[in-house]
Amino acid sequence: MADESTADRYRERVPAPHRQPRYRAIADELRRRITAGAIPAGALIPSESSLTAEFRVARGTIREAINVLRAEGLVMTEHGRGTYARPNLPVRRLGPERYMSQRQQDGDETTGARSFRNSGVEQVNAEYQEVAATPELAEMFEVEPGTVLLQRRLLTSVYGVPQQLTTAYYLLDTVAGTPVADPNREPWPGGHVAQLQSLGILVTKIREVVQARMPTIDEAEALRLPAGVPVLIANRRTYADGRTVEVATSMVFPADRAELEYEIPADLT
Repeated sequence: MADESTADRYRERVPAPHRQPRYRAIADELRRRITAGAIPAGALIPSESSLTAEFRVARGTIREAINVLRAEGLVMTEHGRGTYARPNLPVRRLGPERYMSQRQQDGDETTGARSFRNSGVEQVNAEYQEVAATPELAEMFEVEPGTVLLQRRLLTSVYGVPQQLTTAYYLLDTVAGTPVADPNREPWPGGHVAQLQSLGILVTKIREVVQARMPTIDEAEALRLPAGVPVLIANRRTYADGRTVEVATSMVFPADRAELEYEIPADLT
């Protein structure tokens, strides 16, 4: 018997070239059409029967492809309407000017220096309550655990679209009996910096730490997030002469409708 070549001996051991599953290839094509505008935002995706005929696959394969796009947040499905390309939502730019005092905003003529807060298109659903400081919050405020804080839960919407979910705290003895403790005053022109300024507290530093993750069920419901859309989480501490005067344990922004902008000085020495 003739000797086998090396290729012949190992032919069966060589793995076959990887082939992309058919449903993923279909998802790629539909994604391309959506991002290119061939399927406009808000428009219905072609019916399952149309897509099965076009791509010559089973209906289950089409459903798998749609599930991929739904998980990515590119399409939404509503009972009685069908599956459609997700509408474009207003993007909220979050730059450093949102922490300017009212006086600074009035004197800044740059585009975007005025926040939505002062434009009349921002609405805030505010819930205030008194809570005891946890050990973590007590350490930040440099007070004893159990010290009474004013907890503020704020759901901010712009043009009727939820844009931010915030949980933040003041020391109660700092704000008790003042307009700052009145949830009906939200949205407050100039935000929490202006609130503190109204109490004679001048903010000298704000520190934020931003992370990304998938939303909790409650966050997704409050912000009306479809499956597949992550959120940005910012934790904020506000200082006045080295003393913590406000803490936001979480500011939750939908990642598909928020932009965070920072300016870094050229000379960092």
